[in-house]
Order: sequence, then C-alpha cells, then structure tokens
Amino acid sequence: MKKIMNMTQDPQILKLEVRKRKKDIIFWSTAILAVLIIFIFICSKDSSVYLTLSSLTQMLAFIILLLKVTNFESCSGLSVNSIICFIIMLVCRSIVIFFFSLYLFIANSFFYFISEFASLIICCYLLYLMYYKYPETSDIMIDNKIPYYYLAIPSFFLAILFKPYLFRNWFGDLNWIYSTFMEAIAIYPQIILFLTKKRQIEKFTSHYIALQGLSTFFSFVFWVANFENINDNDSLLLGGYCGYLVVLAQILQFIFVIDYYYLYLKTVFQRSIKKKYDI
Repeated sequence: MKKIMNMTQDPQILKLEVRKRKKDIIFWSTAILAVLIIFIFICSKDSSVYLTLSSLTQMLAFIILLLKVTNFESCSGLSVNSIICFIIMLVCRSIVIFFFSLYLFIANSFFYFISEFASLIICCYLLYLMYYKYPETSDIMIDNKIPYYYLAIPSFFLAILFKPYLFRNWFGDLNWIYSTFMEAIAIYPQIILFLTKKRQIEKFTSHYIALQGLSTFFSFVFWVANFENINDNDSLLLGGYCGYLVVLAQILQFIFVIDYYYLYLKTVFQRSIKKKYDI
C-alpha cells in the first residue's frame, strides 16, 4: 500500500500512466456516458430500471470480451468455467423470460429482454472460440481448480431450499432463483485463474471484471429496494428468507469483484514502480 501511495504522489508517474492508459480512459468515459444516457433519457424512474441497467452493463462486459478475443485471436486469461457458469445462469433466466414473462414485470423490458438473450449468444460463442477456434491460446488446462460443477451443483440445492413462489410455478421459480445464485458465484473461477497464473492478467479481462462489478452494483441497488417482495412466508422450506439470501449473494459477488480488482491494481502499481527504479 505504501508503494501505491508513493506512486500516486509522483506527478510524472501519474502522467505516464495516464498516457499509457489513454484508450482505457476513453473506453470507460464512453461506457459511463452510455449508461447515463440510457438512465436519463430512455429508462423510467421505476426501481426496476436498475435491473435493466445491470443486464445492459453485463452485456457490454461480454461484448468487450468478444471483441478482444476476436481481434487478438486469443482466449488467454479467460476462465472457461466462469463462462460456463454464466451460460447456465443465462439459460435458466431465458427460460423464465420466455415461458413465464419475467420481462413483463420489469421497466424498459425491451432492453432487458434483448440484453439477456444477446449475453447468452455471446457467451456460447465465446465458449466455442475457447474450445474449437483458439484452444491453443486458452487456459483450459490450468483452469481446473474450481470446475463449474463444484459451483453449479451446490447452488442448485440451495435454490431448492430457498425457492420463492414468485411465478406460482415450481419450475419457473426454481429456474429464476437458481440463475440468481449462479450469477453471484460465476465470476469466482475467473479470480482463481488469475491467482493460478500468478496474477498475470490481460487488459481485456480487467475491463470485463470491472463492468461485471458495475453490473453487480446496479443489481444490488435493485434488490436492496425489493428483496422483501420475493420472501415467501408460506414456503414449506426456506422461501421466506429468499430475499435476504439474494441480497447476500449480491454482496458476495461484489466482494469477489473488489478483491480481484484490488489484487490487479496492486500488481500493476508494483510493476510500474519496479520498472521505474530498475537500472
């Protein structure tokens, strides 16, 4: 932490870092501006707008991954297990949207509907690129410390225990709560891969993680305002506490993202300081 403070207090190092990250600054400025435009001019002021913004931001994260993979023809630094977890989450959510009209309960449902299906298509294509088109560049062989089924199976049983009665349909309610839990832990294999590679991280992955963090923030704001609406006090199991667990899952996902970015920024700053003082 002391090294980071010394770096931030040196104007020359800061100017150098700004020049090196000019494209990153442009990217983030554009992304923030786009979210603000959607929020101010397109979306309603209903609290569910935050869920729509969360979905749109997550779609942008996957688009960034797709653009980088196709441009550089490399899947290095991208966790296969994390993408599979997201696919499971998006498939379950798409079932709820298509068969149980989830989007009818959400403000600006058109944007939510499009972004969820677009994210699913992009993730499936990314999985194809990782396994078939650029397998020699992917980290499939070392991305095995936390296989996706280690997360998917416990989440499924957790979903059964805390299933609410939101759509008055057992299958629809189970898919919805399962997708929510899977979304919370889907980023975890990506963090494990980062640590396995001894904190060597590609720039496009950092953008992806940061956007996932922003998506989690929007989702968290929505559920803090609405978590009590999905508690099912008549549930035979633990559905009466479903809303509390959803908020807890959002906090857990946010902790994963913050921890990842702290480690990433720490290694970037240490690397910059080391280069400055190398003779």
